[in-house]
This record gives sequence, structure tokens and C-alpha cells, in this order.
Amino acid sequence: MSPTTSNSNAAIDTTASDGHRSGHRRRWIIVAVGVVVAVVAATILAVVLPGDDGGAEGWQTAEVRGQGDTEPALAPDGAQLMRRDDGLHVVVEVPTPQPGSYEYPTNEMIPPTVEYHPPVSPGAADAPEVFTLWLFAFNDGSECTDGQCGPDDTDAGSAARGGVYQADGRIADADTLRFESNIRLGQQPDKGSPLDNPHSAEVHVAIAPHGRALSDTDGWIQLNTAIGNPTLWWGARFPAP
Repeated sequence: MSPTTSNSNAAIDTTASDGHRSGHRRRWIIVAVGVVVAVVAATILAVVLPGDDGGAEGWQTAEVRGQGDTEPALAPDGAQLMRRDDGLHVVVEVPTPQPGSYEYPTNEMIPPTVEYHPPVSPGAADAPEVFTLWLFAFNDGSECTDGQCGPDDTDAGSAARGGVYQADGRIADADTLRFESNIRLGQQPDKGSPLDNPHSAEVHVAIAPHGRALSDTDGWIQLNTAIGNPTLWWGARFPAP
């Protein structure tokens, strides 16, 4: 074999070896980048996810009781509450009540603070209904009248210092009805006292029916005002930890 041929082979071998090392470097770079991305993602999740930051105490779970607390439960574990230093985070998920299967409010059940609510009528399979979620936070639940917190404990001067918040409103166009909301520390309620004791307050949530979804202004009013009373609500209770 001539020297020329030998040198040519050597050059080919060297190039192959360099290519092999280059491939190793590329793989190591890819792995390193993947590790960095994973670390960054974990850091972001640690900041964003509730329960890992902000003084959260973990989720409380409660049964969503039947309408007026007399019908069978709507969802055994349908309500969840997260208590945080900066407020409350609530999630409620239940099977959608079927139109015509429950009792509806009447116009005589409009609260005194509400000027107008459109007439309520049942929906149908092709006409979804409106539901709103309300949150009652009793800063001093141990002071509730008769040892049981209720709407009267949201009146001005109440020792329980309860407050009422509209938490969410939905048009029920699926088999599952899901609400989610945050109530901030110090947020002004629709009625009563602002939240100042998120970690120890007794908290109730209530789903109110508004009947067949309407359009335009009437539809907006359905999603943003109150109607009915506790005999027509589906509710859940979270006692103070």
C-alpha cells in the first residue's frame, strides 16, 4: 500500500472520529438544554400552582347538597376551597340540573337590593339555563346566630361579620356545570362585611337557578344579579379549619 493511500485512510478515520465526538457533544447539549427547561418549568409551576405558595393551607372538599338541603346531594365532592393569605379560591363542579326537574324562583323572590330580574322560565334540551354561584364568608363564624351561619349573619352590625359575594355565573350548555372564582382579602362584598379572615372564616357557597338563558340586557342581568332564597339553592359548607 502506497504512503499516499495510507495517509488518505488516516484522514478519513480522523474525520469520522471528529464526527463521532461532535455527535456526542450535540447529544450532551440537547440533554443539558432539556434539564434547564425542566428546572425552569418546575420553578414556574411552584410559583403558579395554588397550594405551593401564598400561605395556602390545601384544599377543603365539601358535598354540594340538594336543592334547599332537602333533595339528594348534587355532587358528593363537588365543592373545593383553597384558603390563602390573600383570599379564597373556590371551585364547584356538579352535574347540570336538568330543565324542569327542580323548583324555580318567582319574581316575588327578588332581593330588596335588586331592582329588576327578568321573569324566570324553565329551559329545554335546546335552550340552556343560567346559574350563578354565590359565596358567603363569615369572618367570625363562631358568632353566628343560633350557632348556625346564615343570610341574617350578613346584615350590618352582625357579630359574625359575614359578607356575600357573587363568585361566578354560567350558561349551562353541557352535562357538567363548573364554577371557579377568587375572593380577595378586603374585597368589598355585594352585602355585609369584607373578607379579612380567609384562614379561619366559615365559608358557604350556593348555586342559584335563573331559568332559561335570555339574550341582550336580560341575559346580562341573569348572570349578574341575585334571585331566590336558600330553599331554592344547591349549597356546600366549609367549616373553619
